[in-house]
Amino acid sequence: MKKLFQWHYLLSISLASFILFQSKTTHADTGAGPITCTQGSVGMLAFGMVDPLSSQISTSTTLNYECKGNSSNASARICFAFGPLESTNTYRDISGPNNSVMAFNLFSDPGLKNTITSVNPLQVTFNTGTSIETSRSITIHAQTLAKQTSLFPGPYFLQNQVFMTVNSIEGNNPPANCVAPADGDISSTYKFPYTSSASVSPHCSVTTTGSLDLGRVSASTTSTSGSSVNLINVTCTNDTSYNIGLAPSNANINGSGVMSGTDDTFKLPYQLQSDVSGEVWGNNGSSYNTLTNGVTGKGNGETQAHTVYATVPNTDVKPDYYSDIVTINVHY
Repeated sequence: MKKLFQWHYLLSISLASFILFQSKTTHADTGAGPITCTQGSVGMLAFGMVDPLSSQISTSTTLNYECKGNSSNASARICFAFGPLESTNTYRDISGPNNSVMAFNLFSDPGLKNTITSVNPLQVTFNTGTSIETSRSITIHAQTLAKQTSLFPGPYFLQNQVFMTVNSIEGNNPPANCVAPADGDISSTYKFPYTSSASVSPHCSVTTTGSLDLGRVSASTTSTSGSSVNLINVTCTNDTSYNIGLAPSNANINGSGVMSGTDDTFKLPYQLQSDVSGEVWGNNGSSYNTLTNGVTGKGNGETQAHTVYATVPNTDVKPDYYSDIVTINVHY
């Protein structure tokens, strides 16, 4: 899919006197006390479409669990740790194209303040009371990490395990700690899968650092040239090809524009160029493939700068401030 991003910058020139300008599930009662848990499931953590150059994406899902007790007066503390348990990272991640990995954090609250990690699992407590069997649910929140600009476009998917551990006792006061989850320990840990998914599509953003100002020059029939170093800054997702087209306000497809004086009476022609040798920089196409006089590049998740050059054939005009607006078209 080819998309178009537009921005504007001011071209100006001035004259002196003249001014121009994935896992096996264990099915066994979990817990050795008066309360055991036998079921658990969690919905998919679906982030949907993610733009790594823009804001973070948040999502949520429901974790369900079922427990039973052999006493009407028992209490339990249940912990849910999200695999992989061996990870030392506070975040979890999803695998994508070219070994790219999208990281995200899990939270126990909608305000995204209480992070769920292997050492800080999600914990719940309850008492059997008059109910020997219980089914409950918890909302799990998640948010992608910021500044993952090196992600490649494509689908991201991963299946891992949730480890549910139970520690219960007689009485109304739940234990202070959970049984530590251990892979393969079916006496205290119940495993069930959770899946996370996302998709990254190609994205680009563009900014400018100011204007191309040709400065104050004398009136003359001799041409004058100038440039603005790193004027256009383009940031695109990894491996995303882009093509920049420049269109003066008169919509000339070959970058041949006209600056106007302050009273819009007198005009000053100019030519946009992509290098010091005078290569024309225009906008003669409406897509990456059809634009043949633009400037191309390939995104790497970082900002890439482009210099713009311009030539004015002659400055033999009425003294004034001359300017024009140029539209930047980024096709990708």
